[in-house]
Amino acid sequence: MWHSLRIRFMFWTTVVVLIIVGGNFLLDYQEQKRQMEMELREKARVITHQFLAIREFMAHNQDRINYDSQGHFEFKHLNPAAVGRGVGKIFNERTNYSIKQTRLKPRIVENAPDRFEIAGLQKFREQPQLKEYWGQETKDGKRVYRYMVPLKIRESCLPCHGKPAGKLDIAGYPKEGYELGQLGGAVSVTLPMDSFLASLRANTFRHLGFFLILAAVILAAINFLMQRLVDQPLDKLRLAALKLGKGWMDLDMSDFRAYGEIHQLGEQFQDMARQLKEMYERLEEKVKERTTQLRLANEELKAQREILRKANRELEKANELKSQFLASMSHELRTPLTSIIAFSELMLSDLPEGHETQRENLQEIRDNGTNLLRMIDNLLDLAKIESGHYQINLEVMDLVDVVGSVERMVQPIARKKNVALNTVISDVPLIKADPDKVHRILLNLVGNAVKFTPPGGRVDVTVRYDGQQDEVVMEVADTGIGISKENQEIIFERFRQVDGSDSRKYKGTGLGLALAKELTDMHRGKITVDSQPGRGSIFTVRLPVNLESVKVG
Repeated sequence: MWHSLRIRFMFWTTVVVLIIVGGNFLLDYQEQKRQMEMELREKARVITHQFLAIREFMAHNQDRINYDSQGHFEFKHLNPAAVGRGVGKIFNERTNYSIKQTRLKPRIVENAPDRFEIAGLQKFREQPQLKEYWGQETKDGKRVYRYMVPLKIRESCLPCHGKPAGKLDIAGYPKEGYELGQLGGAVSVTLPMDSFLASLRANTFRHLGFFLILAAVILAAINFLMQRLVDQPLDKLRLAALKLGKGWMDLDMSDFRAYGEIHQLGEQFQDMARQLKEMYERLEEKVKERTTQLRLANEELKAQREILRKANRELEKANELKSQFLASMSHELRTPLTSIIAFSELMLSDLPEGHETQRENLQEIRDNGTNLLRMIDNLLDLAKIESGHYQINLEVMDLVDVVGSVERMVQPIARKKNVALNTVISDVPLIKADPDKVHRILLNLVGNAVKFTPPGGRVDVTVRYDGQQDEVVMEVADTGIGISKENQEIIFERFRQVDGSDSRKYKGTGLGLALAKELTDMHRGKITVDSQPGRGSIFTVRLPVNLESVKVG
């Protein structure tokens, strides 16, 4: 229901109309209230001026009142204050209004000021230029309007209220000692507001009724116009959209009746339906054409897939033969190389002193044979990994033994090349891994570091424990030629070496780092490098301490 456009429009229109009507009603109410107060104040002002006129008349005619035709004086007690008091009493008895003379220290009790009159007298005293004072209050349960004007001391007032203070005047009251222009008191008028409030309420209800009827008529007219000019045309457009959505393209809106923008919308809707019909017809033709092309492409793809499948089978077979060939050749080469190394060591041990040239030749044969055997071992291991026949045997091992073994194997080569080899082992725990494979990882990294470090350089091997990750960390740092950033991504690939003038002079197959990475991955570890050209390299291997399973090669 709330989602209806007409309901939303009517709701917000009602809110706007009520706000406007309510605002106008409040403004009208305030204006009537202001007019009522002005009328009350004007009436009180007229009454007060009449009262003051009586006092002034009596003040100007005191001699005529108190002297007879022969000039004899007889005070008749008809001074302005007494006449004002008497007039006020008669006025109060005959009307529901009230008027009296008052001051802060009255001569008689009935002229004593009440709370409102005290406040007015104090205002007149504080602000001598103030001409009148008014307000509203509730008195005896009824709302009344209060009005006061000040009484200033004039010449006619001095005989009874002037100096000397305390001396009895002609009426027998002690004088106050006032001076000309001082505040002598005030005239206070009280007007009932019942009739005015009743008239205000009647006008308010009348205006409110008029405004509500006007709002109802406006809303009814808007509702009628909305239904005729908006709801019905939009409902027809909605039904047309439903038909169009169900695939009825032969849409006819010739009987659509609307005005303004909705009529334009209907015409555009009709044009859209026509264009959709044309597009749908063209789309069907395109679909048929694309379906035929897709069927032909699928047939061609199937033929190409079959060719690729045959090529993959041949490649897999060739790869398997290559792996078998490498494994077989590596195995066949190990036996003669082992014999060559063994015989060279035997001849070195039997060679007498003084045959230094023969000794150097035999040492060269032994060292090159050892390097070649290491290359063949790497090649054989990679072939086994590739064929999926490589085995990892987990057991509890001590890295101290592995580091010591690697140091004993590489130290002679490093010493011969004048490269300092140092090892530092922190307090590392026993780990679960394959000792031979960890030995191969560290041997390849240390051998590479010594090979690519020029004479006079150094290689540092550090082994520590990372308790936060529960891993052992092996770092091999050298002061060699270093590796550029772009080449660091390829050095762990098989048969890849950095192609540069500083590195190509070092012989090698490019299998050592590849094998180290494969063996590290199989132990679920991680190998990284941090290097800069000319500043050396740091290879870091992280292995878990408690390895429960391995990655199958």
